[in-house]
Amino acid sequence: MIRRALRVLLIGLLAGSALLPFFVTPHLGSSDRRLALEGGAPNDDGANNTTRIRPSTRDDNAGATLGGGERRPPAFLQELQHGGMAPVPLPRECSPGECAPRRYFATTNQYPPMYYLEPNQDHTGRYGMFAGVPSRPWTESTLISVDLKSKETADRVRQTLERRYNDLLESDLQWNSLLPRFLPPQFPQWDRGVHSHIVSNNSTILGFPVECCPTNVNHKFLTKNFSDENVLSDAELLDCECRSPRNYPEFSSDRPIVTIVTAFYQISSKHPVKMYEKSAKQLLATSDPMVIFCEPGSRWVKYFTEQRRHAPTIVVPLSADELRLKKHFPQPTFWKNQYEIDPEGPTHHKGVNTLLYIIWDEKIVLVNSVAMLNPFNTTQFAWVDAGYCRNPAPHLYRNSAVRINITEDGVRSDSVLMFQMIPYDHNRGKAISGNQVLVGGNSFIGTYEGISNLYSAFYETFWAMAATGKFVGSDQKVLYRTCHTYPTVCHIHTPSKWRQWLSMLNDLLPGTGREKIHEAMKMKELIEPEADLPVPPLGMVDSATSDTVWRGFDRVKR
Repeated sequence: MIRRALRVLLIGLLAGSALLPFFVTPHLGSSDRRLALEGGAPNDDGANNTTRIRPSTRDDNAGATLGGGERRPPAFLQELQHGGMAPVPLPRECSPGECAPRRYFATTNQYPPMYYLEPNQDHTGRYGMFAGVPSRPWTESTLISVDLKSKETADRVRQTLERRYNDLLESDLQWNSLLPRFLPPQFPQWDRGVHSHIVSNNSTILGFPVECCPTNVNHKFLTKNFSDENVLSDAELLDCECRSPRNYPEFSSDRPIVTIVTAFYQISSKHPVKMYEKSAKQLLATSDPMVIFCEPGSRWVKYFTEQRRHAPTIVVPLSADELRLKKHFPQPTFWKNQYEIDPEGPTHHKGVNTLLYIIWDEKIVLVNSVAMLNPFNTTQFAWVDAGYCRNPAPHLYRNSAVRINITEDGVRSDSVLMFQMIPYDHNRGKAISGNQVLVGGNSFIGTYEGISNLYSAFYETFWAMAATGKFVGSDQKVLYRTCHTYPTVCHIHTPSKWRQWLSMLNDLLPGTGREKIHEAMKMKELIEPEADLPVPPLGMVDSATSDTVWRGFDRVKR
């Protein structure tokens, strides 16, 4: 009872902190209040309120060591609690491609919270104050395979989620006096809001025990024998046990190795909804664990639940209004402007609902949040668009979509595997401006380390592009610049044919032999990160290029 009461209290406190940045007016003088309102949303006194930073003149920012090796929080965090300013890290001085992405963390010891740059980094942007702090409440060595055959496993999965979520909350709340046990929330997340929706009782955990009943269509496809005589017996058709090598990779010891993350929000899009419903069935038929985000109260909650009763699944009702990039960057202002500067606005994206931009850019938040909690104890995490499989995919029916170990096949554990779509024709100007595509954003896969590194690199690049007036409404175009700035994050597979938008899940990851992971593509010319950028404001940002956001920083055009 006591633990449950503490958990409720923790969740209540964190929920309150999630709302405060958007409804609490920061303490500003009259002139600062006027500046904060310039370019801000109507009646939003906190709009575009930016965190100001100053160079450190003291050497106590690393914190004092306590008995037992614990460390006190740096002095600047105590100052932030009283309206102070975070120290600026050393300028990054390294060759293009050798810098680490800057990480913007949210304070968890004040209301409203604010973002700050990780202090005490060296000239490459590494070895900062949080260098030794993990971001997740689990490690590969502690993972225990989930029991796919037990009806009680759903309850155990929920218990695992709650325990890991509570570990994150306790870490966020404790470090008024100590450095955190786990990394604080990182831009564009200022709290554990997405995690809370995954853990919520409104989420549905289903698919235990798993069932992998075969079909003759699937059998013929897998055996590559389509004759009328090549059929399964009645006994074989009733054999619904999931096991290797029939349903999972042979090396996996009857356990799935990947968690697939996807989402669907019914909006005006490039394709009709019926097409997505039809194509989603192909992806939903896999035996891999899956976490699906969709609009609460919509028909899609029931649809996804009905389609995934056979395999480990969490259906997460998460309102589009709760997406981090929608709460930070309003549709009527920021994303409307993105549509106006979209290079494909007059053609491919004509009339598109700008919520689609948000969902495209939000997918790394979603997959990273799932990976941080890792409900099914897998070692790899893949994003796959819900409408990925536009054609029949019998090879996925009750089978794992990922039947290879990407790290054993050449992908570094700190990289994410991506699929090259078009020939590489580097144009520096297009890479900086966000007007070029190289890899598909419809599917990518990595270990937790790789996904976490991509998160840091992608959203630092997103902010750098937004703050300098570049187009960020396409994750594929942000990825183009991300991979040119932080190349070790991206393992780009060069395929045998171009524009194979569906080959990642059709040919490469299932291990069919038609595609094998190639050595990572080498970038012709790397792009140095922006030297001087404002810290992202905590609150609604109508314009990332406004004078309010840039106050105290020099703009450098390139």
